[in-house]
Amino acid sequence: QQEVLNRCELASFPFGLPAALITADRELGLSQLIVEETGSPATAQALLAFVLGRAEEPLSKNAMGSWYARSGLPFLLPPPPALDTRSYLRHMDRLDDATVDRITFRLAQQLKARGFSSSLVFFDTTNFSTEQQPRPGDAERQLPRAGHAKDGNRQAKLVGLATATSEEHLPTFHRVYPGNENDARLFREVVRDMVATLVKLGEKAEELCFVIDKGMNSEEGWTALRHEKVHFVGSLKRSQVAELMRAPLAKFSSAYTTESGETIRMLRSERTVMGVKGVVVMAYNPAAERRQAVDYARAKERFLVEGITIAEAAGQRHRGRPPTVAGTTRRLIGLIPEKWVKVFRFHVGPTLDEGTSRLSVRVWVEEKAEAEKRAGFGRTAIFTDRAEWSDEKIARTYYARSGMEEDYHVLKDVLLFPVMPIYHRKDWRIREHTFLCVMGLLLYRYVQLRLEKAQKVRTPIGALVARLKRIRLGVVSLDEGKAVRAKLERMGPEEQRIVKALGLAALVPK
Repeated sequence: QQEVLNRCELASFPFGLPAALITADRELGLSQLIVEETGSPATAQALLAFVLGRAEEPLSKNAMGSWYARSGLPFLLPPPPALDTRSYLRHMDRLDDATVDRITFRLAQQLKARGFSSSLVFFDTTNFSTEQQPRPGDAERQLPRAGHAKDGNRQAKLVGLATATSEEHLPTFHRVYPGNENDARLFREVVRDMVATLVKLGEKAEELCFVIDKGMNSEEGWTALRHEKVHFVGSLKRSQVAELMRAPLAKFSSAYTTESGETIRMLRSERTVMGVKGVVVMAYNPAAERRQAVDYARAKERFLVEGITIAEAAGQRHRGRPPTVAGTTRRLIGLIPEKWVKVFRFHVGPTLDEGTSRLSVRVWVEEKAEAEKRAGFGRTAIFTDRAEWSDEKIARTYYARSGMEEDYHVLKDVLLFPVMPIYHRKDWRIREHTFLCVMGLLLYRYVQLRLEKAQKVRTPIGALVARLKRIRLGVVSLDEGKAVRAKLERMGPEEQRIVKALGLAALVPK
């Protein structure tokens, strides 16, 4: 026995996550569509390898070859083509805009054929920080732009991503755009394309309903939806319904109870907003009020404590380099979340003492603005033209937008499927890279839905990925690989249920 053991080599490889994504790819036919649209099986293999690698860690194209060799993919897939950077770029460049549009549309057809609905459309935007810089005069390097960074990184350039998903939050449309483009203007521009695509899929325009947030709130956006004869569920800014934000809760009626036991209360009224007639449902969630109150209290304390510290330091004599108005202003601005800029105020200026470098700095809270903000805690003004819907249906439909937040969390979390870092300089390659990341999100969502159907409960993608990563493949090789046996390593009950529900055992090498 010892002699046999001495001839054996043991190895352990990731299995659960790549096997789940490979299964989803085969069922949806993504790789097959890439073969048909590019005419290259090697391209489909290389791009699937990228998707699987990105799901493990944010690798550069240059690192993919060495990662693939030490991963468990050689046991699960046919031998891949060359995975060096130059080969990858050649494969990626087969994904021009027209090819990406055809693949995306055909995938949407596949999803519809599998019974997934397209009539309810969730639309949202986000952006990603990048170290890439636009180059004046170079039409192929214009996507990275300075703008409002949603991750708070004010120094980096941004690339924008707009996504539309089905009722089940499967991505069916996306658009990459310059980071300085206004969300409302972008929405107006892409509405026509989205509606045309959905009608081509067999949906009726008059039965479509777009769910959007207040970032898309503009007269042009509402007009674009009306022009396309589609319905909408969106939200309004506080200033558009200021009196409803102040309405006493005694006027609200109980609508429904959430899964966590919170009672959602509603106040309904008919309104015309920016020329559009509809229904405003003011929804009050006590749990949201508590969260917002805690968030505000922390922000207020930080602003006052650190602001006063900055003020005291600026008012003292300095032996070294004295503080400047510009530098002190930047430090104070950094303490204020954008949503509280009208509440947290400051003034920076020179003192009246001649011959001194000291500054006069004051920080304070604008009490009237604070009271107005606090009055709206826990309240969401939902605006829709679906007047025939109940208050509960309107609110639940709008709150289902939270699935978009999970989508963007997936695309920003380094442990899930991050778009960043973006190593490409050319705009078309940034679009190709983002397309592959959105396809990774689609595969994640599909796996999540498959598991939900089997287990009757939805597992958040972060938790699902963590469980899949605990499923590993053990490999025993004898006499330097002359005989190889593979078997799933010992698992807990949770992982066993996942393997059974997704049929992953079928991918274990025989």
